[in-house]
Amino acid sequence: MDWLWSPVGIGVLWLVLHCADYLLTIATARLRVRGDLPERVRFGGSLELNPLFVRAVEKGQWVSRRFLLTLALGAFLFPMAVAYFQWVAEELPEGLADKLSETMCGALVMTRFAVISVHLQNLVLFRRMLHVPEAAGVSLSYDRGTVMTVTRARKFEVAAFCAIAALVSGRTFFLGGLAATLALVAALYRWERRQVPSSTKPGPST
Repeated sequence: MDWLWSPVGIGVLWLVLHCADYLLTIATARLRVRGDLPERVRFGGSLELNPLFVRAVEKGQWVSRRFLLTLALGAFLFPMAVAYFQWVAEELPEGLADKLSETMCGALVMTRFAVISVHLQNLVLFRRMLHVPEAAGVSLSYDRGTVMTVTRARKFEVAAFCAIAALVSGRTFFLGGLAATLALVAALYRWERRQVPSSTKPGPST
């Protein structure tokens, strides 16, 4: 599996996973506006939580400038970082360069898995609500704060898995996944402060 965290391998991983993440987001957003789903499925705002892509997702753009920019940037930076680790490997403790590359690969794979799995769940849910008569009465309505809270909880589940896997296997792949998933949780807190009015947040208990 070492090829996964070679410069070429991690570059290909980024291209595949970032494209899958973005395209599944667009597919889900376009499905949500069909039929009566806009009235029955409400998330207190856009389906997309990352402010960087909200506008493109709301427009249902299969290709956007920001998507292409982040795709190209990641395809350059990730392989360059791994190549640098290999270049200075002789100056580092034995095996450290490979561990750093493996950690970066784990961070990329586990965070994309945490996001892509949610897109797939939403696709299945929306398709059922559109096409299965028994689901016709189902409706979902969440405020933005609740959406952020539930999303963070799902990311904590992935982080917990990475922590257990790291302890059992000793692989830095899962340590990278743990650190990056916790960083994603921190980003969700930051996005929530930008998207949820302070007046709607619960105040301190007295």
